[in-house]
Amino acid sequence: MSKLDQAGDAMNWMFPTLPYIIRISYKGQSRVVGSGPEKVEMACKTEEAVAALARQDLSEFLDHYVLCDVDLNGDMYAFVGARNFVRQDQLWRIKLKHQLRYVTTALFPSGIRRKLRAVSSHYDLPNEFILSYLDKRTKAYSCAMWKDPFKIGNLDDQTLDDAQFDKFDQALTALQVQPDDKFIDIGTGYGFAPYLAETKYGCKNTLGITLSKNQVDDGFSENLKLLHYLEVPADGSFDKLHTCGMISHLDRSEIERYYRHCYGLLKSGGRAWFHAIIPPANNAGLTNYTTISGTFSQKYVFPDHFQFPIHVHLKIIEKLGFRVKHVNFRYGHYAKTLRYWYKLYVEGLPKTRHMITPMIERAWHLYLTFASVVDGPQSVLKQILCEKP
Repeated sequence: MSKLDQAGDAMNWMFPTLPYIIRISYKGQSRVVGSGPEKVEMACKTEEAVAALARQDLSEFLDHYVLCDVDLNGDMYAFVGARNFVRQDQLWRIKLKHQLRYVTTALFPSGIRRKLRAVSSHYDLPNEFILSYLDKRTKAYSCAMWKDPFKIGNLDDQTLDDAQFDKFDQALTALQVQPDDKFIDIGTGYGFAPYLAETKYGCKNTLGITLSKNQVDDGFSENLKLLHYLEVPADGSFDKLHTCGMISHLDRSEIERYYRHCYGLLKSGGRAWFHAIIPPANNAGLTNYTTISGTFSQKYVFPDHFQFPIHVHLKIIEKLGFRVKHVNFRYGHYAKTLRYWYKLYVEGLPKTRHMITPMIERAWHLYLTFASVVDGPQSVLKQILCEKP
């Protein structure tokens, strides 16, 4: 049996109910996976790429795609959507040899230098490239708040600009930001939260911190600094703390350290707003360190990141002494945000392609579609409003 035949049999076994066709092609021959209308072709250029499919090693196959050994022709959402038809969740685990890459990250907290390298590898890509798929009003690189998030494919009912602005405005309203407050935004991005606190709420003492030089240089507020959160003294001097999306960049071993430092930053009576994308708890034990999509993101998009189910956050927050005032669970918002980003990304590629490598271009095709189809509808936008006694 040829490698191509083996690949076809392996993929049909792995995705037995796929309701459309994905074609595997190599050297003028092809095999089909699934039944129904044909949606996408996996055009393999090397025997090694075909062999990865035959071994059901999809993690290695995605490596071949990023390295230009495979072309994906057709509907990217159909390609990544095959995940929803895998025979069983356990098959979405990566092979043990790939899991070994993440042992250190899973067990030991990131130092400041390692985290700086990890964040810079993504956010200090050419600024024009990153901004090409973000909204123009806030330049937010985090999940927006949509009026109708369940219409994931309808991108005409609300602008990304308005959905991002509403997210920040709702957070600062919940924090009850006042003119005399000392306000900090951790993982500030381009600094729209401090800027909004200054311009709409009259706050005179703001600080936004990030590990991206691009964001400081091109930010909204003059009060942005290139700092790790541990470099801000936990001296209990801040009235309000806002963080949006930054928690997703923490690895598994540092989550409690982060919340403890946030607690130390606040005055008694100070308020904190924690906004993050979280996965649902699952019985299969699938995590960012064990799944095909999670480890792809670790390797090519967001090094040193982890997503924790909500009970992990709340347990730590309450153990440290925070009073939880309110918790929001919001579904669909992340998937719709990613759909909008991918639309802008594809539209902008003719102007931005020369700024990035072919590896980055291909990795972003997968990142923006994978997370929308595989993670987005299931992931929860978690917003926790806390107060320090």
